[in-house]
Parts: sequence; C-alpha cells; structure tokens
Amino acid sequence: MRKFTLLVAFFAFLSMQVFGQTTITGTVKSAEDGSFIPGATVLVKGFAGKGTITDFSGKFSLSVPAEATTLVFTFVGMKTQEIAIGGRTVLDVTMETDAVQMGDVIVTAIGISRSEKALGYSVQSVNSDDLVRANNADLVNSIAGRAAGVSVNSSGGTAGASTYITIRGAASITGNNQPLFIVDGVPIITGGGGGAVDGVATSGRSIDINPEDIINMTVLKGGAATALYGIQAANGAIVITTRKGNAKRYDVRFSSSATIEQISKTPEMQYKFSQGMSGLWASGNAASFGAKIEDLEYDKSTTDPSNVATYYKWDPNGKIVPKGTAVTSGGPVKTYDQFDFFQTGLTLNNNLSIGGGNEVTTYYFSVGNMTQEGIVPNNTFSRTSFRLNSETKLSKTFTTGSSMTYVNSTGNFIQQGSNTSGVMLGLLRTPPTFDNSGRDYDKSVFGDEIAWHFADGKQRTYRNGIGYDNPYWTANENYWHDDVNRFIGNAYATYEPATWISVSYKLGTDWYNRRYQNVLAVGSNTNPTGSIGEYQYSGQIINSDFLVSLKKDFSENLKTRITLGQNLYQSQGKSVSGNAAGLSLPEFYHVSNTTAQTTGSYESKYRTAAVFFDAQIDFMNMLYLGITGRNDWSTTMPVDNLSEFYPSANLGFVFTELGALKGNTTFSFGKLRASYAKTANIAPIYSLSSSFAGAGPGDGWTGGLDFPFVTSKGTFNGYTWGDTQGNPNLKHETVFSFETGMELKFFNNRVGLDVAYFQNKSKDLLMAVPVAASSGYSSAMMNAGTMESKGVEVMAYFTPIQTKDFTWDINVNFTKLTNTVTALAPGIDNVFLGGFTDPQIRAVAGMP
Repeated sequence: MRKFTLLVAFFAFLSMQVFGQTTITGTVKSAEDGSFIPGATVLVKGFAGKGTITDFSGKFSLSVPAEATTLVFTFVGMKTQEIAIGGRTVLDVTMETDAVQMGDVIVTAIGISRSEKALGYSVQSVNSDDLVRANNADLVNSIAGRAAGVSVNSSGGTAGASTYITIRGAASITGNNQPLFIVDGVPIITGGGGGAVDGVATSGRSIDINPEDIINMTVLKGGAATALYGIQAANGAIVITTRKGNAKRYDVRFSSSATIEQISKTPEMQYKFSQGMSGLWASGNAASFGAKIEDLEYDKSTTDPSNVATYYKWDPNGKIVPKGTAVTSGGPVKTYDQFDFFQTGLTLNNNLSIGGGNEVTTYYFSVGNMTQEGIVPNNTFSRTSFRLNSETKLSKTFTTGSSMTYVNSTGNFIQQGSNTSGVMLGLLRTPPTFDNSGRDYDKSVFGDEIAWHFADGKQRTYRNGIGYDNPYWTANENYWHDDVNRFIGNAYATYEPATWISVSYKLGTDWYNRRYQNVLAVGSNTNPTGSIGEYQYSGQIINSDFLVSLKKDFSENLKTRITLGQNLYQSQGKSVSGNAAGLSLPEFYHVSNTTAQTTGSYESKYRTAAVFFDAQIDFMNMLYLGITGRNDWSTTMPVDNLSEFYPSANLGFVFTELGALKGNTTFSFGKLRASYAKTANIAPIYSLSSSFAGAGPGDGWTGGLDFPFVTSKGTFNGYTWGDTQGNPNLKHETVFSFETGMELKFFNNRVGLDVAYFQNKSKDLLMAVPVAASSGYSSAMMNAGTMESKGVEVMAYFTPIQTKDFTWDINVNFTKLTNTVTALAPGIDNVFLGGFTDPQIRAVAGMP
C-alpha cells in the first residue's frame, strides 16, 4: 500500500481554533505494513472546522468539544473510519486499503497526485506488471490496445524501429501531433525516428526508457487533463512514474526474458510465369510475364566457368531455356520463396535492481540490458540503461531527492520501403525463378558472399545488377549504424513548514547525443559510385518548476486544495552533417576516400515561461470541481502575440455516494463527469521571418554557378531566399476541447464500464500555404485553417476469476474518431502535406 501512498503529496491542514474540554491523542498507521501514515485527516463528526492532520510520525493531538461522540479518519487510498470516542483520550487507529480508491491513485499534471474518483476528465493507467509482461523494447508499444482513444503505429517491423503515438487523433495539420512525455515530472524528448525519405526505420527516443523501471504510466487525454502543461501538451500527455526505494524493506529483483518473433504474413506471389514478357522468358527483364515455368528447363552446358562463351553466372543450375532446347538438360526449373529471406527474430531482456533505505534515506538502483535481432538479417538493436533514484529527509520539514538515468543504445538498420536499395522492393520485384540467396552455389548459406555478389565486387541480381538491389546485398553492404548516449535527471527539494502548506522546486534536464553513419556500397543502384552520410545531433531540454500547495478542510464534507506554480522551459538542438559520394576505393568508408562532399549544420533554441494555478474542491466526497489556468510566453511567437492564457474546468459527480446507493456492493461505483479546456500550439521556430539558403543558380542548360565562387578579387558564397516566407503576425494555434462521460463499476469493481464523448475544435492552424511564384517564394507561413475532431471511447473490463493465487482480467476498448478539416484560408483550396508523385496527401476543406 505504501508504494501507492508515497505518490500522494504530503497534504496540509490549516490550524483551527481549539475549544472544548477534552484532548484526544493517538497514532494512525497502515494495516498492510504497520507503517505510520503522515497527513491523515482527523475530523470531529458533526462539528464543522474541528480537525487536524497527523504529523510526520503519524501522531495527532486534537481538542474536541465535550459533547463530541465520534472522530472521522480519512486518507487518500484508505477506507474512511468513524471511531467512537467513548470517553477515551487515546485512540490508535489502523487504516485499511480502500479497493475503490487505491487502484486509482494516479499522478496527473505537474506531478499532482489525486484519486481517479475525483477527476472530471478521462484518464487511463498502465501499471508496471502490464508493461513488463508486454516485453516490448519501446514502451509506447505496450500502450497499444490498453487505452481507448490512443493510436500506436510502428514505423516498421524491424528491431529498434520507432513508434508513432497519437491521442484522440490529430489536433494540427502540419505540426507535431504526438503527446508530451513526462518522466518523474520532467518533460523529455521523444522524437528522432528518422525522416520520411531516409529509407530506414530508426529508433525514436521513447525506446530509451526501460519499462522495468516504471511503476505506473498514466495517459492524460483531453485538454482539461493537460492544460496545466500548456503548449507542450497540446496533444495530450503520458506521465511516467519510476520506482523508488522502500524505507521498510530491502528489495533485490532480477528478471530475464526472451521473446522470439517471426513474420506472420507475406503478400501472395505468383509462381506460374517466369521472368520476361509476352510469354517468352528473357534474362534481365524487369517483368514476370514470361513463359510458363512448367514449359522451361535448365541448360547445364552453361555452368562451366571455363567456357566464357556459354557461361551463365547468375544461376548455378544453368541458363533457363524452353523445354527440349537444352544442350545438356539440367531438369525442370525451380521456383523460390523470396520471403525465405526473413529470419526468426530474438529479443533478450535482463534487468537487475536494488532498492531499500531507512526512515531518513531511500534509494533505488537498476541496470538493464536489452538486445534485439530483427527478422531482417543484420538488423540489430541494443540498449543498456542505468538508473539511480534517491530521497533524503533532512528534517521533519525538509526533503530532497534526485532521479538520474543514463542510456546507451546502438542499432544497425536496413534499407526498406520503396527505394531501389530497399529490401521489400527487391523481394517483391524478383521473379519466382531467381534465387536471391544463391544457396545453390556450393550449398552456400546466408553470409557467403557468392550469394549476393561476384568476385569482381559487382552485385548479383535478377537484372544483371541494374534496377533494384538484391536484398542480401542490401542487408550486408548498405548499412545504417546509429549510436545514442542519453542522460535524463532531476533534483528536487520540498519544504513543509506546516501541515497546510508545501513548497517545492524541481530542476530537470534531458540531454542526448546521436551519431549515425549510413553507407551505400559501390554498385548499389541508389548510388552506383557509393556514398557515405555522417550525422551528429545534440539536443537538450531544461525544465524548472516551482510549486506552492495549500490545503484547507473546512469540514469533513468540504475540502479544498490549491496549487500555484511557475515554469521555465528551454529546448535546444544542434546538428552537423556531411554527405560524400564517389568512393575511390570500395569498402573504405571515409570522407577522404570520396570525390564529392557536402556539409550542413543547424542550430535551434527556444524558451517558454509560464505561471499557473490548480484549484480543487471536494464536497461530501461526491461532487468534485477542478479549475486550472496557465499563461505561457514563448520566444517563437511575435511580440504582439507572445502571451496566451489556457483555462480549464472539470466536474465529477459520484452519484453512488447518494442515499441507498452508498456502500452498495452490486453497484459499487458510479460517476458522471464533464470538462472544458483551451490549449494551444506555438509557431515552429524561425517562422516569423524569412531565411536564406545556399544558392546554386543555373539556367537549366549550362552547369550554372558553383559556390564558393572564386574570382580574382576573392572567394564569395552565394545565398538566396528560402522557399517559405516568414510571417511576423502569426497567432497561436488554439484548441478548444469539450468532454463528457460516465464511469460505472459493479460487483466490488469486478465489472466496469467507462464511456466518454469528446469534441476538439482547432482554429488558426499554422501551416505553410502555397503562394504565387511572383512573390519569390513557393509558400508562406500563415494561420490558415480550422479543424474538428470528435469521437466516442468505450472501455470495459471484467474480472471473471479472482482468487488468492489467480486473477483473470479482461479489458476491451473501442474508439470511433473523425477528423475533418472544416476550413482553409481564403483562396486556398488545398495544402500539400506529403507524397512524391501520386497519390499525394493534401489537406482539403470539408474532407478528413
């Protein structure tokens, strides 16, 4: 139980005027482990304003009127107890876990812990057991299917591939639609999964978090749930809480798991016709509309390498000819399953953690290692992580702590997708009579070079080295190696001078450095001369939160809490890249071994500042009202539109606290809820003004000018305006969110139903829209549209079997979502979003 109550902030209670003739003292402790409970509320029943809070040792002292008969003891996650005084002056109370509340104590925005019972908006949690059982390398994949309204899509089925997640659809047309991730109160970087035309699915940064270190993950969906995070959480938020040490016991945990992975389905292929056209077999032809395979045979006279005139080196069985025409028949022509290329993937996960402490200091240390071998040969990924969480009570009123993790991950990724060096394109284009693996060459297996290239280094393909790369060549010769080092940490201090006030400060950072090298070997069809790409990026977030929390319980039926806060946030990044082509010596991948080089660099930095408040009112443990407000200032916005205010309100009504419904075990819990909020996105960095780019002018006929341009008077660089025109009058992209829903639980919470309806309206959408060529630009940044998303979420859960040793839980969720572009700027029919030729992705008014 304590591992949950430790998530609850130490609540305070304003000092009250004491009168009466009797003083009662005592202690409050947990029935689960016997530990004392600080912050438990003790009220005199029937006397408004009479009460106190247990101190740091779980002790209390309370003066009560002589006519008082009962004391009421409450604490989040515990069953409320009413104890008769009966003339006693000492009361020692043991509190038990409340099954209705305890499983629902969650961390909401800005680290505020609340019972889900009190929330007027939809949230869903994924606990540590579910995350570990899923055994996914990227914890985002563990959310798939566990939370209604959450869409999780992997960029590929390869080891270490990034995952894209959205909550309740898209809120922006061209901006980022992924939620904010917060680890132990610190926003973290989760992007970095490669671009749309990189040709590989590299890892996103959410894969750096070890699921074994997580105690709970909460999905905050609507605007009311995330409004306190401001612009960073315009698309929802995922709040992650990591493990801490236990002051009462010493824990050592070791876990080891293995997962195998096999390709589940492949496209249906034809095995009737050979390579060629018009019913005729033709070597090197791109199509597979040749002769029927059953009408062909091998000519063994073409397998002697000493006979240069007839030697057919692409197939060790011999050249394919019509039946009856072979000089020396080699038998009927074979067909090959090209998808034999795939292998069985393997994931190994090993973790060790040590936790413990005493009444003063607690600690948690872990080390984890995860390695993956993908279903594509030579596709690998590994992650090694270290974590240290600690907390120290320097005095009864002052606590400090820190959380730190270091991660190193490496990956080897393989070209895929629709490019000439992509694995899938090579597999799907290969005719059924050609064996990419070349296993018939001396019974060779994968990894024997004869399978995919000849002694002269040239590529062995069904088209004589042109067109598309042999998948085995791609897996062995064209690699993309990725290396990431990352540190996430925070330090915090909490001061509680009295039971009714808490002051805290937290400073956190997320820093990572990524370096990758991508190589195309000499002879690859994407770049026959070979190429090298080198890229290095360093990114960092710095986040500062200052909070003051106040509490006042006017009576056992009216309780209030308010949190005031200030936030500073900075995000910065710097990259250096170089690309070189034309390798002088094959297989020597160094820039000095190339004939043409290009370099580039990029740097960005922006800051936001904010003040905010969160006010909560609890009436009779039945009606819960929450009101929040936040004002942000962002450096990416123009001076006249620098500031934006985001309010929200939510209301929860627990109707099972009424009359005969209270305490009903058949109808355990029922709540109606509603919320409204405003959130926003800011303009992308450097959108306010037009920028310059390196120039390369030409007339379309001659070679044009190359820069630097050398003359007798010196060397000059040339620049031209970029493609997109800046706009100094941009406004915030705002989202107005409405949500209503209900939550029902039956049979002591063994059956439950959660239903939500939501509607989001986005206005002043930020995007680059087409402009006339005469302007000198192809597009201009504008607030140029509106969009609406609405939907229904249903979450049902059942526990058909629950015994001391065995529990069977069933969770089912359903989501229906529609996104519609309701309007674009005057004169704009559509906005191009992606695609090369056809089809294209465009935003069109009135269309999804």
